[in-house]
Amino acid sequence: MSRKRVRLALLPLVALLAAACGGGDDDGSDTGANQVAADDPADDPADDTADDPPSDGDGPDVGEHWHAAYGIFICEDFVDPIQDQSDPEGIHTHGDGVIHIHPFGESAAGANATLGKFFEAMRIELTDDGLFSDAGSLEAGLDCDGAPAELSVTRWTLSTLDQPPTIVETGIADVRFTEDLEIYTLAFAPAGTEIPLPPSIASLGSLTDVDPSEIPELPPGFTVARVDPPGPGEAIDGETPCPAEDGSSPRTTEFSQPPPMCIDPAATYTATFETSKGDIVVDLDAASAPDTVNNFVVLARYHYYDGTALFRTAPSIDIIQGGAPHSNDGADIGPGYTIADEGDGYSYQPGDLAMARTAQPDSASAQFFFSAGPNTANLDGPPGNPDGSGRGTYVVFGSTVEGLDVLEEIIGLHVPDPALAGGGPGEAVIVERVVIEES
Repeated sequence: MSRKRVRLALLPLVALLAAACGGGDDDGSDTGANQVAADDPADDPADDTADDPPSDGDGPDVGEHWHAAYGIFICEDFVDPIQDQSDPEGIHTHGDGVIHIHPFGESAAGANATLGKFFEAMRIELTDDGLFSDAGSLEAGLDCDGAPAELSVTRWTLSTLDQPPTIVETGIADVRFTEDLEIYTLAFAPAGTEIPLPPSIASLGSLTDVDPSEIPELPPGFTVARVDPPGPGEAIDGETPCPAEDGSSPRTTEFSQPPPMCIDPAATYTATFETSKGDIVVDLDAASAPDTVNNFVVLARYHYYDGTALFRTAPSIDIIQGGAPHSNDGADIGPGYTIADEGDGYSYQPGDLAMARTAQPDSASAQFFFSAGPNTANLDGPPGNPDGSGRGTYVVFGSTVEGLDVLEEIIGLHVPDPALAGGGPGEAVIVERVVIEES
């Protein structure tokens, strides 16, 4: 493999490992039904030959299916998992921070099932000097706030999390997968740094082909915070009256009809999300999306969002999703109606507030998502959305003017969980109320 040695800082490294290796698909759907790729059966790989070196019996055999959680730790942070899903010999990932090991032949079985083999499948060369690909490289010795980083691999097993891990500093590419459900952190960090477990350890318990009884209780911080919903409020049958502007209307969560136009599209509206992590202040764009803003303002003034959780985070697209009072998840039944989309071809900037919906047109109702960073641009779409993916059709109806740091803190709490279309915060984040101001 040719090497293009380019000194990379943290953000370019994320691009090298996540984007250049093939971006994963995700969206702002409010159904919670984003698919987690199933393990594909082995095709008949052409490179299995009788000349492959035999395994020594210590490691995965051909036809077995093992898993290992991994993470790449730089100075003091983990970067996003590799998204490349190529699988030339039977060692691959689905972008979930888990290495799936099911050798097609002896070339990836037994003693040949190694970390180096995994990175090779991702078109990255792993050596004791660093990671190298045609797109760039990351080398040991990089600067971590004035201290040079050393490269190492720290290995745990799920059955021995309470014991000291194994640390390897030489022959890193030859580190072998020796049992199912191992855990690896590939670290570029100064000497003496305590190397943490990778966040993707939480994904091991969600794999469909792993016996849940084999997964011990995970350490704190590696499970999504499950928050009981605030429960239903009152119900309105028939036409929906406009709520009181002073916030005195009773909490209502069930409606039989969409609301009438209750706002003045020529006025200026601000929504303050008072959350358990701090306030997020959003200027609502009633001029560009009057129906969407009207729907949100009416629900907020009926206290629909009070006590709900920001239940989903997805760093691959930098979104934070909420607005589900009945269940605090993407499958929430909603207020009882849907609203029409107001345009398409949207692009997304950090701080944007948009309506969550399925990939089907006109399916938004109450759930919303914040853009917490630049990766939300992965949802950008052309006008008309010809591919049917839903990209570019999530209606942007506001922009954060205060509290972008709060959004960044919340996305930083992410814990993987395929059941939540990617994951959610490891710490409960509650929207205590949404206050609407009009001027």
